[in-house]
Amino acid sequence: MDRADRLGQPIGAVRRPVARANAATAAVFLILLIARSAPAAAEEIVQPASRDVTPTNMTQSPKGAGPLVREPTNPAQPTPARWRHFVLPATLDAGTFAVKGETIAVAGVARLKHDASCKVADGTVWPCGRTALIAFRLFLAGRPIECFFPTVAGATTIIAPCRIGQTDLGLWLLSEGWGKPDVYATDDYRKAAAAAEKDRRGLWRTANAGASPH
Repeated sequence: MDRADRLGQPIGAVRRPVARANAATAAVFLILLIARSAPAAAEEIVQPASRDVTPTNMTQSPKGAGPLVREPTNPAQPTPARWRHFVLPATLDAGTFAVKGETIAVAGVARLKHDASCKVADGTVWPCGRTALIAFRLFLAGRPIECFFPTVAGATTIIAPCRIGQTDLGLWLLSEGWGKPDVYATDDYRKAAAAAEKDRRGLWRTANAGASPH
């Protein structure tokens, strides 16, 4: 859907106000850190023809003093950022999707792999990554997802704000405790994560919850 409207109030179990789109969408340009940079094109030297092929009844072309230089073309520029609509994308982790050979990660949320485990105070380990993924899939319930980003040639991993309806998915994940804010998280995201930790929701169900892969 090609519109740049604001994210409204969350639906379902979100307990905190939804961040405005213009606050979250700033993270979309993080994809420029992931996209492969196109190398600068070198000039191509074209040697002059070994003989003049001008017909005899026409004025012959002047002979050049040196080789010809073919100017390189400029690389294609990324298209403007816009909301992009995805129906039933494959959900890899809580907050990570696979779409047509590309990986889209929800901006502002540190990725929690589906096979990650968390340890509680008594040393017991529980599959927090799998639990978070199941909770995320249940919330999505097969509904279409929208993410805001430009198209950059060569990018295979995209970090972008995403939503379902008018619910900011990054804010939902942090509000429910199914993720932790990363270095690019907005103030609203950090407040939501702090509230989830205080209320012992999701990953924060124990005082020393910490995710680590198997």
